[in-house]
Amino acid sequence: MRINAHCHVFNFKTFLTDAAKAILVARLNRGGLSKPFAELIANYIEKRLDRATDNRQALGELQDMINTRRRGGLYLWEFLRLGFLPDIAAVTDDLLAKTRDLLDDPQEDGVVTALMMDVISEKESKDDTLFFDQYRQTVEQALRHPGRVLPFVAFNPNRTGRPAGENGLEIVETALKSGACVGVKLYPSLAEHGPAAPGMEDLFALCDAYHAPIVMHCNCGGFAASKATALRCHPGDWKPLLKKYSNVRLDFAHFADEDIFTDPRSAPYRWRVMLLDMIKDPELGGRVYGDVSYQDEPLARAAVRRAYFERLKGYLNDKSLSRNILWGTDYYMIYLSRSNSEYWDMFKYELGDLFAVIAEANPCRFLGLTGDDGKMAANMHRHVTFLSRMQGSPLWEAGSPQAAWLQAALGKMPPPSPAP
Repeated sequence: MRINAHCHVFNFKTFLTDAAKAILVARLNRGGLSKPFAELIANYIEKRLDRATDNRQALGELQDMINTRRRGGLYLWEFLRLGFLPDIAAVTDDLLAKTRDLLDDPQEDGVVTALMMDVISEKESKDDTLFFDQYRQTVEQALRHPGRVLPFVAFNPNRTGRPAGENGLEIVETALKSGACVGVKLYPSLAEHGPAAPGMEDLFALCDAYHAPIVMHCNCGGFAASKATALRCHPGDWKPLLKKYSNVRLDFAHFADEDIFTDPRSAPYRWRVMLLDMIKDPELGGRVYGDVSYQDEPLARAAVRRAYFERLKGYLNDKSLSRNILWGTDYYMIYLSRSNSEYWDMFKYELGDLFAVIAEANPCRFLGLTGDDGKMAANMHRHVTFLSRMQGSPLWEAGSPQAAWLQAALGKMPPPSPAP
């Protein structure tokens, strides 16, 4: 089994709110496109994005525009192609097909997380409801590909205090309690969403009660609204909540990619150094993780890339760190710089036998598939129970047969009670 612990499967129809559009322009601009061209692409997407229909017809004109401008190339084209797919099922099928092609053994299971994103502003807007469609479709993928797609529900503090049915904490609790989702996705840099943000401590309390892991964006880029909001991802700021809520496992995604806000001569204050210290910290009980998804260093020039992998191999040979590093590509955001397959192959080649450590043993522990005691964690047990109840759904195995680990887990469940 190989586990990609950092993936996204939403499409533009279920993700591109007005707030997300503004951040996407900034992200494309940082990726090397001029601001006017980035705005042109985002405006074109919005103009052509008829959320009620299949919008793939827009792709031909968009491709002509990219080719004429000679910017972005095939990677940007693939990012846009995936975003324009008609539904989340199509994106998920693409991800799992590409994952199967990357496995050494065709009989091996490829498992992916499906990290949702909820990009909204404090002021309510009509497109805030896009997330509900994203949530429904993402959970459906867990039925279409049982045991191969593990949904993580997004929490945005801007939904705290909203009415029933729209309240962020209520959405998270329903997702975790039902077993539809196995964990939570946080994106502090979308706004001022640090540990003191409304509802954040309540969110940690929920994850503590349900033994649910959290994947948190942790670098200075991505979809950060600004340099100021990017600082909300600083690992050290989250230590008090982690210490208080001892059942929470937290993955600082992108391995706290080298930040641009601190003096590089002040090594102890760099984000990655802070993350490594937290992984080692006995007070945090081995519950801090970092995933290697979509980072700048492995995509940089040869000397930087070599140095990066030498350090990473050093971490993986250090017993105090090796158990807490996770594999991930950040599909399909990775296409803003490189292809999913190229990123996978590079890590597999550079790490050799160590790749299995980050792509199987460690994510199994983080996700709760198996703990040090050999038992499944409560969050995954609820997910298995959820899937057991849904076996009669028309969506069941509509995309691919259930994963071997799930088949084994379902086989251990007691038979349902007979109807009275």
